[in-house]
Amino acid sequence: MSAETETIGGTRALNGGGEKIGLVLSGGGARGAYELGVLSVLAPELEGRGQCPTIIVGTSVGALNASFLAANIQNGLKRAVQAGCRVWRGVEYGDVLAPLISPGEVRRLVSSGLEFLGLPVGGVSSVLDNAPLAGMIANTISFEQLAENVRTGVIDRAAVVATSYDTGRSVVFHNGTGNPLPDHARAIDYAPTPLGVEHVFASTAIEALFPAVEVHAPAGMDGWYGDGGTSLNTPLKPAITFGADRLIVIGLNAVVGSPRTVAKRPADAFDGAAQAVQALLADQLAHDVATLAKLNAISSPGSTAPPRVIPHIFVTPQDRFAVGRLASETYRRHYSGWTGLTRSFNIAILGRLLDTARNPARGELFSYVFFAPEFTAALIEQGKADAQWWLNQQHDDWPWQKAPSPKAPRAPRSAPTTPLSP
Repeated sequence: MSAETETIGGTRALNGGGEKIGLVLSGGGARGAYELGVLSVLAPELEGRGQCPTIIVGTSVGALNASFLAANIQNGLKRAVQAGCRVWRGVEYGDVLAPLISPGEVRRLVSSGLEFLGLPVGGVSSVLDNAPLAGMIANTISFEQLAENVRTGVIDRAAVVATSYDTGRSVVFHNGTGNPLPDHARAIDYAPTPLGVEHVFASTAIEALFPAVEVHAPAGMDGWYGDGGTSLNTPLKPAITFGADRLIVIGLNAVVGSPRTVAKRPADAFDGAAQAVQALLADQLAHDVATLAKLNAISSPGSTAPPRVIPHIFVTPQDRFAVGRLASETYRRHYSGWTGLTRSFNIAILGRLLDTARNPARGELFSYVFFAPEFTAALIEQGKADAQWWLNQQHDDWPWQKAPSPKAPRAPRSAPTTPLSP
């Protein structure tokens, strides 16, 4: 083993016999509130067992949650999660996105039209403007405290994943001792640096939807970046590389199907987009977790050493339209009528453009930008329910699982289901 890799992990925080616990948080826009709901149920159990995470890795909104937790965990995981829930319950559209009707958005719309006509306007940077999010990150997360928590050994590592526009590779910006070698098989680079606003902001910059973000540090890894979820939405491999002996994995897309429904009209572009998002995010996660369950061969490709068995806790929504149904129902209840325009003009209009109230497929797409207290509160409750379901199952080493994860129960065929289309 090289001197470079021997230093990975930094100060070993004693945790359940010296084991390192990794927390892996997925990307998914406004759906990130779900992760705090899950952790609000898991945290008391983990703290009681002395198994709190000391390696925290996230992508996109998972990067925001990971950084927040890493900056507050000195007071204990349970308190950090409670503080995170309070933040999510108060998030408004304007905290994350600029108004749909503003001088900037008018310029963006005009530029799009001119570019469509073939006129030289210099290109359109994105569909939406997420500039307010940078301010929210700065005001919500103390990166100084995060660095102090790493320095003093409260945690071993905090990391966020972004995608380089220059190379197309996933870059893991991380605060901790040592630096892993690049993983060329999976196109992953590692960049040691004190984490800051620009790294988290870059990780959340969903390609095309939001503008690219320029990252300045560390030297040699500067450049333009976008959402890390493009190829590494659930960063299991970096957590394992950093030395995690056990993994807590929270996904924002279900890895199981929904009960069969019969559509009453042909699928349209929005239905297709929902399918594409599911394939990009959930199927990638399902493959990685299945590999993890098979003696975790994902951890050391090409190694002659025996594969590491890494027990895991793995919580996701129970079926592929669970969050979509929640988004559609919440929108229909609070924002579909005229009162919704006064409650939040931007949410109401954007929801109408996507016809969010029509069905769960539309709700799936809208859920990524549904930054409203009513929805985030519902997501937190959904996360609590799914985490409790996990804890109620039998496991190899409760609450940890080594074999394939238990299957969520499917709705009986006779049960009423929400059709894909009205």
